[in-house]
Order: sequence, then structure tokens, then C-alpha cells
Amino acid sequence: MAVTVSRSACSGVRVVEFASVLAGPYCGQLLADMGADVIKVESLTGDPLRATLPEWCGLGAMFLHNNRGKRSICLDLQRPAGALAAARLIQGADVVIENFRPGVMERLGLSYETVAAENPSLVYASITGFGPSGPYAGLPAYDHLIQGLVGAMWQQGEHGSPEPIRITVVDRVTAMTAFQGILAALLHRAHTGEGQKVSVSLLSAYAAFALPGLFNNDTFLDAELPAIPPRKIYHPLRTQDGYVIGHVQTDDQFRACVRLFGREDMLNEPRFNSMRQRLMHLPEFWQELAASAMTMNTADWVSAARAAGVPLAPVNTVDEFQRDSQAIHCSIFSEQRDAELGLLRQINPPIDFSRSAAAPTRRAPRLGEHSWEILDELGYSRLEQETLVRERVTHPQSAQDQQ
Repeated sequence: MAVTVSRSACSGVRVVEFASVLAGPYCGQLLADMGADVIKVESLTGDPLRATLPEWCGLGAMFLHNNRGKRSICLDLQRPAGALAAARLIQGADVVIENFRPGVMERLGLSYETVAAENPSLVYASITGFGPSGPYAGLPAYDHLIQGLVGAMWQQGEHGSPEPIRITVVDRVTAMTAFQGILAALLHRAHTGEGQKVSVSLLSAYAAFALPGLFNNDTFLDAELPAIPPRKIYHPLRTQDGYVIGHVQTDDQFRACVRLFGREDMLNEPRFNSMRQRLMHLPEFWQELAASAMTMNTADWVSAARAAGVPLAPVNTVDEFQRDSQAIHCSIFSEQRDAELGLLRQINPPIDFSRSAAAPTRRAPRLGEHSWEILDELGYSRLEQETLVRERVTHPQSAQDQQ
């Protein structure tokens, strides 16, 4: 029996996003992928992420991958008329996302307490670096700074040196955490009719994500237990033409793995012949297999491992992953042709619904691309809109483009 796919899960939800760079915008994009109408409020100079390379026809790839599906309006929030327009936007919104430093929205007259007085069912998500208060509250927060603070960077490094994860993991984890919080608050509102403020910091989100597993020695505070040294669980093996990475946990996996690599002599090695001992000696375990791994190429090792039931995967480049058969089967990527930018390849939303759609709807907006359209929706007359443009409260180019 065929399942009928209905509208997207967040259709009818209006989101007003006062956010730039990554954590806030990516959270807004997740909601847009679920069908929400996300209005991105930008300054007249725009989100700084617009300036990152590579770019084509005035739109950067990094901006495109964090702002698709949204509409853009330019407002100078420092001007009373700009803040007033923003307040009018919020009055008709279901969700606000903001990632200013603590105190900025208050100074603009757009704090949760102020806007919730007019819109009590509003879900107001505030994303900060370190939280709304405390000794670090006013400091700038960036992905790699948070990685350094939380303590996990030492687990990444080799030879006693800390190493960061070289993608924006903190921002994306924070965005996903805020996304979860917003959906939970919308569910609460559906049950009670009440809106609320949702607060997430980069520091708390990444600590909750990264520390389980690194925090074990600090768990049983009343027990006198020997400290267990951190273990580097993952060890890529070099092959004739690349790398593979494996995972061995159960005894069956251990036996199959050493036989796969022709190292049956390791079966009775005391360091490896129980799960607990292997966990204590994982670096040595994988080092023992390094010479054998160099005897075949990556594809042959992966094929042999799958036949033997050994968890082993190639260490792909991003280009190789785009050609991977499972990535293609799961539709990790999609391509859309844009009238201005040509063919665009994007990463699809990671959630499949059986009854509601989740998919990129349109490319990320140009700066102020929808200013005229949104001001129309707010009830501004054409004369009022032209006045906002003339007084540089909104972006003049957006008005000219849409007349």
C-alpha cells in the first residue's frame, strides 16, 4: 500500500532569524528544510558568511550550505524604524532565532520579555557562546576556542599535542541542539498554548556532545578507583593505495579480524584476547596489523572484510564519498539547477519521513532579496517602503530589484 506524503512537518511555522555565520543560520536552515518559512533578518552589509570563498555570482558556497530555503530582508536594527519593522515581524512569528552576544537584543528592544508580551505563544531561541551570564558571557566565541576549552582537543592529538577537529563541529552540534530545543518547545506549545525561551550555548552543547567517554574518571566521586588513561580507539591502517579503518569490539570480531590480516598468532596474546584487555591496548593492537595492511589495496581489503564479517571501511576523501554506492543510494546529495547560478550540488536533509516531506526548497537568498515582499506582507505601503529605502533602514538594491 502506497503511503501518501503530506506537507512538510513544519509547514505553517514562521521563523524570524536574527543570526549570522553558522550556529544560528544552520539551525534556521534545518527548520527551513522541514518546511518552515524562515525570514533571515540581515544588516545592510549582510551576514559575514556571505564573504567566504568559493563564490559564484555573488553567493558563497559556505553561505549556500547554511541558508537555503530562507527569505532575506535587510534592516538596520540600530535605527528605530528598523527595530520597529523587526518587532512587527516577530508579532506574527512562531519562532525567533538569535545569536547575538548577551544584551544586544535587549538594547534593540527585542528581548524575549519585550516581544513575548505581544506574542506570548512565541518560541524564542537564544544561541550564545558561553551562556547569558558568567565570567565569559561577553567574550567572543568561536568553534576552535570552544574545542580548546572543553578538553576534548587533547584526545585528538598525537605525541602529546592537542589537535582540533578541522570542521565546524561545535557550531553544528549547537545548531542541532537548538533545533531540538525549538521542536520540543513547539510541542509544549501545542499541548499548553504557552511559548517560552530556549537558551543554548556553544560551550554547553559541545560539552554535552564531546565529554561522554572522556569523563569516565570523574564519574564515581566517592569510589577510590585507579584512573583509566584516555584511549585512542580509532586507528586508520595504510594500504597499498590509501587507508582503511576498522572497529573490533566483540571476541568474534577480534578472531575474524586477526585471521583476515593473517595474524592468527595474536589469538592467544594476553593483551588482546579479551574485550577489556583490547580496550586497554588498542593502539598496539592496530599497530600489529599495520604491516599486513600494506599487502593489498583498499578495495580488496574492504571486500575481504565484508565477506569475513569484519567492520572495516575505506577512509574516503569527500570526492570519493560523493561517488560511494551507499551515499548515492541514500541520496546524501542532490543537484538542482538555478537560473542564475547553474547546477548546484547540495547535501540533503538527513531525516526521511514516511508521511511528510523534508527537502531543499530553494537556494539561499541574495542579500535583501525578499525585503520588498516581506514589507508588503507586514502591511507597509509602497510610500513607506520607499521611505525606509531612502533613509537606509532597508537595503536599497533589494527594492530596485523587485520593483
